[in-house]
Amino acid sequence: MTKNCRSRPIVILAGWLGCHPKNLQRHVQMYDRLGYTSLIRIASPESVLHAMVDGPPAPNTHADDEADGNDRNNMCSSESEHIAINTLQHIQKLQPPHFIIHIFSNNGCFLWEWIRYILFHKSSYNLQDKLIGTIFDSAPAYFHGKIDGLQSALEYVGNKEQRDNLIYLARSLNPNLVKRRHNEFWNGLRDDIYGSGNVPQLYLYSDDDPLTNVTYLEELIAHRRQQISRKERIWSHKFVSSSHCGHLKSYPAEYEHFVGNFLEFCTATDGCKRSRL
Repeated sequence: MTKNCRSRPIVILAGWLGCHPKNLQRHVQMYDRLGYTSLIRIASPESVLHAMVDGPPAPNTHADDEADGNDRNNMCSSESEHIAINTLQHIQKLQPPHFIIHIFSNNGCFLWEWIRYILFHKSSYNLQDKLIGTIFDSAPAYFHGKIDGLQSALEYVGNKEQRDNLIYLARSLNPNLVKRRHNEFWNGLRDDIYGSGNVPQLYLYSDDDPLTNVTYLEELIAHRRQQISRKERIWSHKFVSSSHCGHLKSYPAEYEHFVGNFLEFCTATDGCKRSRL
């Protein structure tokens, strides 16, 4: 397994809220056909409560501000941060030729925030040049900085007792902190605050996803293209009437085609001159 990982590129599959490894087997099989070894990483449903009120420090955060940020809630540390560190340590050990990250919904985005922060702000692990692409699948989702948005996402947690407990705990979150964190989360992805903008991005989404509002997401995509000099690095594809994080199941051939073309672009020596879909 390790020998295979060393010779093949890696894709990190950052699962959605309530996701289980079995839910990602279609993606694992697809990436195997495309020549990639999959690493599945899924933060627990409980971790989303922390992520709703706190995330990585902003690039220019001072020590006093970081101390204030640590007091936003009574949870000691971020599970997403620990997963990000362990994942990057694992990739560093394997030393693949390159890797990509495939991000599902906001739970995957919370992990991506920490990976991006560690790679491009803290400059840890010297893996920046090995990250060649990011794929946002039904992500990011604009949740208006309201607890109601989290409650809708928690419906994807299969265990009813766990889901009811999380909804109960979510209602105890400070709404001002949730709103503040939402703005930081959305603007951080919209403006690429950690400087990972040279890494090509592919956005896969649906026209009627109840969790990922298409209007907000398309505005973010348009903004990303305006922000960078090489607009062909921002790719997107909108599916018709496919469910949240369910595009591969609804459109297997079309989905694999677009992901395959994107990966070819990312690995091309002169990729910036290739056409955008």
